[in-house]
Amino acid sequence: MLAEKTKRKLLIGLIVLVVALTVVLIALHALRGRDKRAALPPVTPRPSAEVVIREKEVEKIITVEKEITADTVQESLRDAGILITEEYYFTEVVNYSSIKKLWKLDLGITESSYLAGYDGVVTAGVDLTQAKVEKDETEKLIRVTLPAAAIQNVDIDPESFVLYSEKAGLGNRLSVGDFNSSLIELEQTAREKAVERGVLARAEENARTLVRGIVGPLVDLAEYRVEITFG
Repeated sequence: MLAEKTKRKLLIGLIVLVVALTVVLIALHALRGRDKRAALPPVTPRPSAEVVIREKEVEKIITVEKEITADTVQESLRDAGILITEEYYFTEVVNYSSIKKLWKLDLGITESSYLAGYDGVVTAGVDLTQAKVEKDETEKLIRVTLPAAAIQNVDIDPESFVLYSEKAGLGNRLSVGDFNSSLIELEQTAREKAVERGVLARAEENARTLVRGIVGPLVDLAEYRVEITFG
């Protein structure tokens, strides 16, 4: 009997030992598997069909927005209005004289005159409201036609007025109308001198640069050439 009880105890002990070893082996295997999974790089999930469709739709919208038409460029130029691109500063001397006549004879004692100087500025530019734009897809060319540069204004600074000499004739006082008439002549002289000194040519050259600056952000200059002419 005693020997039989001893055998049972040994058998039970052996079973417990086997179970314990099995549990230890399972635990070690689980730890190794976790370490291997941690070492693997993360897997990027494949986008779903819905995500792919949305990406294509966004891509399509962006492509459409990049397709700038000739009308779009033309409207952007016309919105700029009159582009002042050159200024000509001047100092002019006005010599005005008025004399009364008796029939065809000048009455010297009635002569009134003055000699005065003025400063001013002549501005020249291009009217972009008249701009015309064409887009040639075959030649990959943006044609911009602008009106010729013109004198836009002549500003005389009244504070710059300097009176050098003045003479009042008998019975012939100078009037406001006489001064206004002399200023009109001064403006015309300033216009003519500005044109002679190339203000319009410089205005057109500067306009080319500025118009390119307006058109450039609207089109892909790596794909299209921009040609600017004046008519």
